[in-house]
Amino acid sequence: MLDAYSKADLRSILRSCGIEIISETGTDFLCLCPFHHNTDSPAFAVSYSKGLYICYNQDCDSSGMVLELVKKLTNRNDFEALRFISQNKQTEAEAFEDGLKDLLDTKPDFVEFSSKTLDSLYQGLGASKEAQDYFNSRKIFTEAMHHFKLGFSKVQNMVTVPLHSPDGLPVGIIGRSIEGKSFKNSPNLPRNKTLFNLNRAKREGGTIIVCESAFDVIRLWQAGFPNAVGTLGGSISDVNLQNLNKYSSTIIIMTDSDQAGKALGYTIASKLKNKNLLWARYDHDTVYPHLAKDVGDMTDEEIKQCIKNAIPHFEYAVL
Repeated sequence: MLDAYSKADLRSILRSCGIEIISETGTDFLCLCPFHHNTDSPAFAVSYSKGLYICYNQDCDSSGMVLELVKKLTNRNDFEALRFISQNKQTEAEAFEDGLKDLLDTKPDFVEFSSKTLDSLYQGLGASKEAQDYFNSRKIFTEAMHHFKLGFSKVQNMVTVPLHSPDGLPVGIIGRSIEGKSFKNSPNLPRNKTLFNLNRAKREGGTIIVCESAFDVIRLWQAGFPNAVGTLGGSISDVNLQNLNKYSSTIIIMTDSDQAGKALGYTIASKLKNKNLLWARYDHDTVYPHLAKDVGDMTDEEIKQCIKNAIPHFEYAVL
């Protein structure tokens, strides 16, 4: 049976064991591993929702329950370790201080987008076979249209995709013409403050797949990967780097195969050195199959193979 800890209690226990917390995700603390010479990027994750720890360094590969971690680091038996855990849970004053810090943390301001407009666009898609056929031509099907509440504007002749803040507040729409390749987003779309689908992906555990377009994220969802986000372009802001740092322990880069996509991936890798960072790859000799530019050019099976065969950043960098 797994033991869940409060975030505050586990933070206090780890500190009492001499483990420094470098950063955290929505479910884990990320630390320097106490079992091998880990002095650069943290390879050690401890889950406060499950009470488990794991080291992602393949030469170390330590894992187990927090109780076992305490026993190993403090040289205690089961009874002594349980007492140590009980004694080192956070005090009421410390919990108050941490809670106050969380309240004072600044967050980007978002303006809620009209739910009435979103509903109207969603209904517009349901009434337009032309718009549905366009999504189908992009390998986006009915279930995804409902899940992401995709839409259609007859006046603009554009399909639409809602964008949300990390907390799930609707903050705008991404529009794309059915004919040609023109884009028209809602005014002041806050793409530098949030990533497409982050509000959903952050709930799927510590691994986040990063691609560029909203359509690529939707295709990944259809292939069985609900943990993908889109940068909505070939660049990424400092705020969105902070979002990735906050909500992930492992990042899989699946940006476009062109130079701009590679540059975006390298930017993320250089800024988030504390993460377990991988690059999606079809096989040893091929980045994406049949010279595919992005996720949208691949089948579900090809997408799955690229994720399955993802390689570490250091290996990708020397290929």
